[in-house]
Parts: sequence; C-alpha cells; structure tokens
Amino acid sequence: MAKIAPFRAVRYNLEKIQDPAHVTAPPYDVISPELQDDLYQRSPFNIVRLILGKIEDTDDEGNNRYTRASGFFRQWLADDVLVRDGQPSIYLYDEEYEVEGVGTVVRKGFIALARLEDFATGMVKPHEKTLSGPKTDRLKLTKACEANFSPIFGLYSDPCCVQEALTWELKKRTPEVEVADEEGVVHRLWQVTDNVVIEKICDLLENKPVFIADGHHRYETALNYRDFRRQQCQDFSGKELFNYVLMYFANMEDQGMSIFPTHRLVYGLESFRLEPFLSELSVYFDVEAHTVDPDEAQSRREARDILQNKGEDRPTIGLFAGGRNLYVLTLKDTSCMDGFFDEKASKALRTLDVSVLHRLVLEKMLHITPEAQERQTNLKYVKNFDEPFSLVQSGQYQLAFLMNATRMVQVRDVANAGEKMPQKSTYFYPKLLSGLVVNQIVSGETVED
Repeated sequence: MAKIAPFRAVRYNLEKIQDPAHVTAPPYDVISPELQDDLYQRSPFNIVRLILGKIEDTDDEGNNRYTRASGFFRQWLADDVLVRDGQPSIYLYDEEYEVEGVGTVVRKGFIALARLEDFATGMVKPHEKTLSGPKTDRLKLTKACEANFSPIFGLYSDPCCVQEALTWELKKRTPEVEVADEEGVVHRLWQVTDNVVIEKICDLLENKPVFIADGHHRYETALNYRDFRRQQCQDFSGKELFNYVLMYFANMEDQGMSIFPTHRLVYGLESFRLEPFLSELSVYFDVEAHTVDPDEAQSRREARDILQNKGEDRPTIGLFAGGRNLYVLTLKDTSCMDGFFDEKASKALRTLDVSVLHRLVLEKMLHITPEAQERQTNLKYVKNFDEPFSLVQSGQYQLAFLMNATRMVQVRDVANAGEKMPQKSTYFYPKLLSGLVVNQIVSGETVED
C-alpha cells in the first residue's frame, strides 16, 4: 500500500553553520510574529526565510515572500550553505522530551519520501479537515521553490516494532545533527545509506496504510502540486520526484508517542449569560462544579486531573467562565449525538469530545455556526492548559472549554472510517523541526536515481 523511497536530502552544511539551533525552526503554522522576528535575527540563513518569509508593504506579483524564498534557497545552495547528499538515504529521527509525571521519553521515527496517493485509494488516511487559505499559500511556495521544506507527519502501525529493531544499532553512532529547540526537545538525525536496511524498511511500509498525524494542508498541497506538474508533463512515469512528498514516519505503538489536547476559548457572544447556559447544559451533561484557584498552579493541575479521570469512560469537557468554579461536563448519553451526524457516521466520530463540543455545545447551544467555527469568528485555540484561565479572568474571553487529549485509537478509527475530525482535534507532540532535511524536487530525476 504505502510506497516509500530513499532520497538525496538537502541539509545545512555544518562546516559553515556552527550551531543548528540558529537555522532550524518549528513548523510554519506554529510560528508567531514574535517568534518569526526572533528566528530572522538568529541567522541570515534561518529556514524561516523559506517556510514563512515576512510580508513586505511593497510586495507584488514579481516580488513577494515566495519569490524571496526561492531566491534564498537557490543562493544558499550555490554558496554551499545548503548541500545535497550524494547518495539516496533515509534519515532516522528521534525526539527526546520530558512528560510531566513520566519523565524523559523518546519518539522514534524516520524520514523518507512517500508516494502521493489520493485519499480515495485508502492508502493515505487523513483525520482532520483542512481550509483553503493555507493550501493556497503552501502551493505558491512549492511552485516557487520546487521543494518540500518540512516533512509531513505520518503514522503506521507495527506492534512488533520492526523498524526500531533494525536501526537501534545504527543509532549508537554520533548523530549527524543534534539540536535542542526552545521547548527543550532534543532532536537527533542519522543518515542511513545501507541499502539492505533501507530495503527492509521500505518493505515494512509496503503493506501498511499511513495515517496523517500532522500536515494535512501540506499533503493536500503536494497532491495539487503533483497534478500541476503532471499537466506540464503528459508522459510522466509516476516515478518523478513531484509524485512524492517528504514524510516523517512514526509507529503508532511507539511508547514515545504523545497526543496533547487543544483548548477552545470563546468570545464575542452577545447577551451571553452563564446561568441559563448551565441549565441548558444540564439537559445533556452531568454538570459538576469544582473549586479552582485560577492563579495557583497546583490547583490548576488538580483540575486537569479531575477532567482526565472523568473522561476515561465518557466524553467529558471542562468549562471555565471566570471566578473560582470549573464545571466538569460529562455527557449523559452518547446517543444524543446521533442527530448531528449522518446515520452512516461511525460511533468513533460521533462520540469524540471535540465532536460533542463543536456540534452539541458550540453549534446547537451557543449558535456558533460551522462556518464561523472554521473562520474562528468566535473561537481561539490554545495548547497550554494554564493559559485559558488567565485569558478568561482578564475578560479577553468569555468562556474556556478545556479538553482531554484525543486518544490514538480514536485517531485510527476515525481515519479508517474515512471520516475527518474537527480542526485542532489532535496536537501531536513534539512538533517536527524544520531545517533538518529538505526534499528538492529536481526536474528530470526519479526515485530510482
């Protein structure tokens, strides 16, 4: 099913770049304007100039963030700031990070090219909805630069952990790159040129579907770019580099795999009153009020523990509307969700915490339409559990909905059913670092070369 291939990665020349931390960056879609400024200042060669260049007042069709990215990319290649590996390889990629209450964990994976497959084939399975704006942006960048600058995050299932067993010996040597990001995550990369190992890993993925964990917009962009290039090259063989995309592969069964929740903040609701809202919620939810000190870290941790414990058996959401009460909402009967979905919709999708929130609470009770949700007219998404408390207390937002993490089995079941969760349903942690490897889509080359 999944077809993967080694490739000649473009990487920073560490003889010219002394510290990889100066040139790497998080994925483009988590870079704030403040972080963008900081990344620009770290080095004139930081990857941010390629993945998320600044917009200038004088930008026009012939001079803009995409044309500048293309210029930087080609100049850095010409100056050997970026160099292309001479031999097709795969790249082992480990991320070491800390988990509260667990300690140090390592997520293990590898980077290769993945053959682009239409979702209808079932070989590559998405699980989240996408928006047109980011896809338009990424397509302009890909056309201008003819490269994949950041890998898509793909998941496969292998309870036997074959890839890990094949490569553990290789990772005893010093990695080609080791760099810590601003969150303290340590990223390590090893180049693998051994054709026997590469062939075994390719064979491992041959019979497995791949689930997109992160990078849905970039995957759909790669499909659009493939189709664009095929129109220009009517006699394509299917092995040209534009038929493939840069992808990171991780095993679902890896003990280092973490999914974190994304919380929702609500604002701009006219004539909103908490008491009638709580009464309406009580029709569908068991509503429990728990005392929380929003300014005290230990109290917030205890609130999170309560939310997680309540959510083990039934869909559960936390509601904070200011003051010192956290309302824990536990769905009484999951059958109440049936009316919000087509009768063919899977139980996995209908009973997701995020489905309950978006369909029953946001849409039905608060009258925030699906269109408004997608435009984020009344919504803001935040990753940190603590942040919503201060933002509601300050009056910037009216409500915070605190979420439990979507479980891996739910991601798999929804994707296998051919369905998609609401946006921001999953937050796979840690994020992949941009700037470790780049896939240059060289005209005339094929994966066999």
